[in-house]
Amino acid sequence: MMTDGRAFAAGRSGGFAATLAAAGVATYVLDWRGHGRSVPPRAGQDDWSFDDLVELDLPAVLGAVAVDAGVGPERLAIVGHSLGGLVALAGHGTGVARAGRLVLLSTSVWLPGRGGSRRRRALMAALAAVTRTVGRAPIRALRIGPSDEAASYVAQLTGWARTGRWTSRRGVDYLDAVCAISTPTCGWVGDRDWMCRPRDADVLLGRVPGAGPARVIAGADHFSMLTDRAHARAGGWWGELAATLVAP
Repeated sequence: MMTDGRAFAAGRSGGFAATLAAAGVATYVLDWRGHGRSVPPRAGQDDWSFDDLVELDLPAVLGAVAVDAGVGPERLAIVGHSLGGLVALAGHGTGVARAGRLVLLSTSVWLPGRGGSRRRRALMAALAAVTRTVGRAPIRALRIGPSDEAASYVAQLTGWARTGRWTSRRGVDYLDAVCAISTPTCGWVGDRDWMCRPRDADVLLGRVPGAGPARVIAGADHFSMLTDRAHARAGGWWGELAATLVAP
């Protein structure tokens, strides 16, 4: 189960999702709220939070895929990129979702707090200010991603950076929760990814029992790791991941 569709080039011949399907992986691709073919967020309407994705959307889609595939959720692997990986971690840490395997691509969370990176704090403060002004986060106009984001989601995201704590709106500590994950987990990250540096990915993976450090993809950034079809060639990491997913 891929999260989300645009990142995995759903429906495109030769794309990441198609490559896994061609290798024998039964592949389902979803669009998060406001992403891909979903209705984009609008100021004052269609608002949602990170917690909504974790508590409502992830369990719902995991159950739907399991029914359609005719298997239990424990037979499914979630391959999550960026937000998708973070939602999968939070869902499994809190126990609202349970798949058989987690593959986290370019997945990290910025938690600089008061004493952390000034650059990251400044970027998050600017994003928070723009979002409050516009009523949503104009991610496409800012050229930092393919889809705009809802105001409540961005309020959580920027709040984590300000406080240095990854928590739900009710105070659940997601960072502590992931320490209880028993699902086999691995991670991959590009060595040119400024949004999720390899050491950022390892901070999260290091809290998941048995996960180990992320595999680093040479020459890849946050998006090209999933859009550059050179990775589909013989010896590329797309094929390597496909082989691990079809293995018994």
